Amino acid sequence: MQNSHLLTLISVVFVSLLITACGDKASEQKAVQAVEKSAFPQTTAMANKVVGADAHPGKALHDANCISCHDTKVYTRVERKVLDYTQLAAQVRRCDANLGSRLFDEDLAHITDYLNQAYYKYPKP
Repeated sequence: MQNSHLLTLISVVFVSLLITACGDKASEQKAVQAVEKSAFPQTTAMANKVVGADAHPGKALHDANCISCHDTKVYTRVERKVLDYTQLAAQVRRCDANLGSRLFDEDLAHITDYLNQAYYKYPKP
């Protein structure tokens, strides 16, 4: 049983490396999701329950990427550096670039929208 999981993991890493070398992030994500569903069905099911139907799509992305560098206190500090929605979107892009996450534009927009709804409340341009 353990050898089966090890082989699956090695296969995922190998396929991911091949796809990443081609620069096709969408195909890489689909391949990883397919393996996760077959090799780790309980993990996928738990993740689906945690996100929930009414959760903001940006929250899960935020929690998976942004809090690795800072906690949410950065959004509520008095000496804010982000003063409007456009600056917020630019900051989210800078953080993505600094992390090397290479998130899709749609993902960055979800994160920006989530942060704005939860913390900033700036009008959208």
